[in-house]
Amino acid sequence: MKYALVNGKKTHAKNVKSGTIGNDLWFTNYKVKACVGKYRQFWVYQDGKPNLPEGYEPESEWHSNWKESLKDECTEVICGLNNEHRADILTNEYAIEIQKSSICGFEVQNRIDFYNELTNQRVIWIVNVFEPWKEKRIETVPSKKGKRNQFDIKWSRGWSWVKDIAKNTDTHLFLDVGSKGENLLKVWSYQGKLIGAWYKKSKFFDEYLKKHSKQEFNDEPQLFLDSLKL
Repeated sequence: MKYALVNGKKTHAKNVKSGTIGNDLWFTNYKVKACVGKYRQFWVYQDGKPNLPEGYEPESEWHSNWKESLKDECTEVICGLNNEHRADILTNEYAIEIQKSSICGFEVQNRIDFYNELTNQRVIWIVNVFEPWKEKRIETVPSKKGKRNQFDIKWSRGWSWVKDIAKNTDTHLFLDVGSKGENLLKVWSYQGKLIGAWYKKSKFFDEYLKKHSKQEFNDEPQLFLDSLKL
């Protein structure tokens, strides 16, 4: 995780010395320690991590990279009347969920309902599919309708929770197929089939992130693409 409470203030790990002790943003009674290196800066739990709510997963480098361009107030946002959710990215306009681990369909719907009511906009999901893409279990098949940059998607042993997101009309679903590529796969469901189209990461930045990004990323958009590379 990138942020913790230090003296009651949300603080990025890069802004403190390595070894600094703070408190978890969500579970404030848990102590965390800053690990500050030349290339990576993050917080780790000092005495073991808490039992996270259903569907929430430990922070990975991939998660962190997707949030790197955003201003502090827009990432890792604790929300809900009982602080029951932690949004990866939350602005006045939208919520973005960044998901790598499996999540049950009930929790998918719970988050969609919650963030849709909070923002009155479709919930945006970015899902890591590095493994099935590398194993060639996800295929793009030319659409019989012949539409430009649109194709059918065949997914061997596809994840049901991702298909649930694709079917939901209150979402926009993007599959991240690899950190070094320049495209996401935008996916939706139509008549029981998965349909997809390539969507440039730079376009995603312009449409959803740029307005709420740090100045250096606005000045030099290539930094965003570079930040996603593992």
